[in-house]
Parts: sequence; structure tokens; C-alpha cells
Amino acid sequence: MSSFAPSVGPQVAPPDPTKHVNYSLGMVLGVDDFTQQSAFHWGYDQRIVRNLIGYGVFAGLRVSVEVDPERGPRVQVAPGEAVTPSGKLVCVSPAQCAYLNDWLQVNRHDVQVLGSPPSSISIAVVACYRECETDDVPIPGEPCRTDDELMAASRLAESFELELRLASPAQLEEDGVRDFGAWVRSLPVTNGPGSGIDAFLAALRGAADLEGSPPESPPALIEFLLASPPAGLEIPRADASAYYDALFRFWVEELRPRLRSAAGGAECGCGGGGVGELDPDADCVTLAELEVPIDIDGVSGELLVADTPAVTVDDTRRPTLLHVRMLQELLLEGGAHRELTIDGRVEADGTVSPGSGPLFVTVLDAALYLVDFPGFDGSQEQIVLGQPESGFAAASPSTLEVIPRDDADLISALGSPPGDGVVVRSRRFDGSAAPFSVRIVQLGAGT
Repeated sequence: MSSFAPSVGPQVAPPDPTKHVNYSLGMVLGVDDFTQQSAFHWGYDQRIVRNLIGYGVFAGLRVSVEVDPERGPRVQVAPGEAVTPSGKLVCVSPAQCAYLNDWLQVNRHDVQVLGSPPSSISIAVVACYRECETDDVPIPGEPCRTDDELMAASRLAESFELELRLASPAQLEEDGVRDFGAWVRSLPVTNGPGSGIDAFLAALRGAADLEGSPPESPPALIEFLLASPPAGLEIPRADASAYYDALFRFWVEELRPRLRSAAGGAECGCGGGGVGELDPDADCVTLAELEVPIDIDGVSGELLVADTPAVTVDDTRRPTLLHVRMLQELLLEGGAHRELTIDGRVEADGTVSPGSGPLFVTVLDAALYLVDFPGFDGSQEQIVLGQPESGFAAASPSTLEVIPRDDADLISALGSPPGDGVVVRSRRFDGSAAPFSVRIVQLGAGT
């Protein structure tokens, strides 16, 4: 008696996306060679998209909820496209929908683990990249094959999968980008000489505790971004450009690499953004988070979406990606046609308080300040709103005044016209300088 079983081919490691075929005359090419060459080009494209452009939703994919009279709340996702953290493009079309009550019945056990039952739950709407085999063709092979072995897919079609999950995929780099941007904006800009770039970077590394936060613990690594900058970490106004450049290098060289996994199989370790320990859901991106009230059917005991309050959609944590043309319009041509609003608080000595700005303040004279900001345009109109600070027991009120930059008396007193910016005077009754808060709205030419 004998038995037959399908032969099993050798296990083949995934192709290295950093290698491509070195073609030579007379070389015999096989499936593995074409697979390797395809992997190289595909991996190269993913690295460009993911590393240089970023990830997130860049068109459509709006999430909304409507109530069906018979089946209850229904989640709808509009057609659109997104880039996943691994650099893959996800195209959702046509529009998709899911009924929350149906999902609750299928996932009843997982929901009840959260409570008995919980009064409400958070559900993430997630879009993932998928592939599907298609276009079957006959293939040669051994005799005595089953019908399933006579044909094989000749193509892999890009596809998608929408999921409802009880937890959103980790988005370490997206959270890090947002937190780092807010942290940098909170650094005080001062009139002092500064500590020097080297000391500034040393203070940054100390705040981040890089030596104490190994790469396998990235959430702890960026916890320092959730706190205010340590005392003494300041940006001198005169060298602001060099200090901001140091901040950007610090992000690129020391923080960003620790928030990403290297691409699998990349011998040089510079693939980046691949599915790995730090980002196991690198092929998925969160579109929105739903807050769903829960109720129990009095007859069947089934979990249902409660009638009140309504299901809410929160898309504030959704990564959003603007294309380069839009950035060009906003940063270059569009800047002259839109309002620009700057807020801040200024001490009596001209120092800008943490969290303000970006403001650049020059003390022109006692209680007289020149307030400048990125994007200031002397040809446009500025609306200045503000108030000076005064002590509770002050006998007379303090005042905040805006003085036109072309005021003849101002120019005479200074000896020359002031530089770019808005001139304000904040003083107490005795003429001494008073700290003040200010909001400047620069109106565009099209308003």
C-alpha cells in the first residue's frame, strides 16, 4: 500500500527590497528573479512615498453615521484614498457601509469583556491595504493533480479592507509629529544670547532621556513632548534660524528613527516604515473613532446601539496628508489672500512667553515694542487686539496703544523708521513698561 501527497517546495525567504537583479548576458532568469526585481521597484516606491511624503488620508474617506429605521445606525465611508504607514496606497471605491447592531452581535463577547455591558464603547474605523489573486491561467505541473492545482492566478490586484475595531492601530510617528510640533511651538523665544547650539542639543537629549529610553519603548521615548520644555531651554531671537534647524535635525536624526520599524529583509536596515514590532498594523490607517452608546434588548438580551445619545464620529486623530500643490498655494501664493492670526504674551522686557507666537519682539524704547511674526506684510492691514497686565492694587489703569509705523513723531524719536512689524506701546500710568497679551490678525488682499 502506498499513498501520495502533494510535493512541498522549499521555503523561500521574502525578497529583499534593497536588492535588484544584476542582468548579465546568458543569465537564466526564473520566477524568483522577476519577483526580486518587482520587490525592489515596489519597495523603492513605498520608501519614497512613506519616508519623503508621509502617510494619511489625502482624498475623501469621510466617515459618517446615519440611522436606518429597520436596522439601526449605519456607518458610511465615502470613496477615497490614503497612504498607510508602510507606504502602500489604499483606494476605497465605491462607498462602503456597515451596520453597528450587526457588528455588535458578531463581536458580543469582545464587547462584554469591557463591562457587563459597558454604557458605551469606542470603535475605530480602519482602512487596510489588501491584495487579491485574479486572472487564473492554466499551469504545467505533475500528473494526478486536483482541479484546484490546474490553474493559478496570473495577477495580484490591489484591494482594500474596511474594519471596525475596538482599538485603533498604533500611529507612533503621527502622534510624535503632532506632539513634537506643539512642543517646538511652546519653546520661548528670548532676546538673550542663548546657550549655544551644542548646549541646546544636549538639553534636548536630556529632556528626551535618549539614553534611558531604548528603541523598543517608543511611547516612553516621546513622553517628554507632553510636558512643558524644561527651564532654560530657549531660542535666542537673533539666531532663531540656526536653532530651528537644529531642532529639525534632532527630529530627523534622533527621534524619528526610533518611532519606526526597519523594512523586513533590508540588509542595510534603511527600508523604514515596514510591518514590524513598532508598527504591526503598518498596512492600515485609522479613518475615525466612533463613540457608541450600548443598550440591551429586554426580550432577546442582545446588545444594541442605544437610541440616545447619538453615535458620534471623531476624526481628529486621523492622519491627514496635504499634497504638494496645496502646500505651495498655502505657503506661497495663498499667503497674501488669507487671514493670518498670531497670538502671544510679551513680558515687560520684550521676552515672549512659552507657548506664544511665533512672535519676535524688539524693545524700541521704554514701553515701546516692535512685534514681528513670520508672514508679516507691511502692505496689508493688521488688526491688533490686546490688553496690558496690571496689579490688583494699581491706582491707575495701564494702556495698550498701536502706533502707525509711518508716524512722523515715532520716526523722529527713533531716528529712523522701525523695521517690519507692528509697533505697540504698553505702559502703566507712571510710564513704565507693562507686560501685555496681543492678538494680531493680518488681512489678506482678497478680504
